[in-house]
Amino acid sequence: MKTSHLLPLLILAAGVPLLAGCGAEAQSKPSDAKAKPEAVTVETAPVGQGEIVARYTGSATLEAEHEARVVSEVGGVVLELAVEEGQRVQKGQVLARLDADRARLQLRQAEAEMQRLAGNDARNERLHARGLIASNAYEQNKSDLATRRAEVELARLTLAKSAIVAPFDGVVTRRWIKRGQLLKPADAAFEMADFRDLKARLRVPERASVAIRPGQPASLVADARPDASFEAVVDRVSPVVDAASGTVEVVIAVDNRDGRLRPGQFCRLDVAYDTVVAAVLAPKAAVMSAQGASSVFVVQDGKAHRVDVRLGYESGERVQVLTGLTPGNEVIVAGQNALSEGAAVQIVDARDAPPSA
Repeated sequence: MKTSHLLPLLILAAGVPLLAGCGAEAQSKPSDAKAKPEAVTVETAPVGQGEIVARYTGSATLEAEHEARVVSEVGGVVLELAVEEGQRVQKGQVLARLDADRARLQLRQAEAEMQRLAGNDARNERLHARGLIASNAYEQNKSDLATRRAEVELARLTLAKSAIVAPFDGVVTRRWIKRGQLLKPADAAFEMADFRDLKARLRVPERASVAIRPGQPASLVADARPDASFEAVVDRVSPVVDAASGTVEVVIAVDNRDGRLRPGQFCRLDVAYDTVVAAVLAPKAAVMSAQGASSVFVVQDGKAHRVDVRLGYESGERVQVLTGLTPGNEVIVAGQNALSEGAAVQIVDARDAPPSA
């Protein structure tokens, strides 16, 4: 009886190791799968070499290089308005005339007194030659005559200033006066600007300003004329850096002899300030930036390796690489965010990749 009871127990004990062995074998399969992770699908592009042009783009408001507020240099009533706003005028052209009656009377008075003293001077010359006039009276008359001559010149100038004239060639942009208005000396009469020579002022970062020089070409597009591009040139660069903003003022000269642009228009400028002929060029999409450092993933032997790079100029979709890459390297441009150092990758052609959502 005891033997018959022990027989089933022996059979059960013999089966336990077999079940344990089967379980170990089953658990070993997932660990093998983890040891061989699937390759990450990525897109790559080659690093090339070629020319890159460094550009600075910015916006500004056009302004006239030559503009002025024309004032009345003498007082008087406005008798005539010779021009209106928007009219083009030439240097010296009369813009308005003031009442000049008082100036004419003052001129006649000064001329009459000058003629009287001139007659006395001629008579005194004869008397002085004969010793019949005191030297002090002789010299006093000559001094008075010189003073009257200066008064005549001043009266003539005052009479001429009764006509307000254009100080340079340009366009009348504003009229401040009306016919019949009484003006005092230094009252504003007109505003003028020369539209042919326009300027735009850019605030350029200090780093970029080092390479900007007078004479470098630039292009301009005005918001009012988006279909046209205008040629411009760097006119001058400020010798100082604004400490508050860390920028340098760059003045761009715009040739507007055709008159298509106007002061006050908003425009966008593009300044080409440097050219590197044999630059190492990589796609901008390959660059990853974090905490002020830049890096890319390079594919070697089917694996991704992170490489730190130092960048230079940017132009369009390309960026200059100063250190870290050489022409011919394959860099990952899509899928790199899911990678880690040494990860296996599978390269696909961008044309075969599924469209992005």
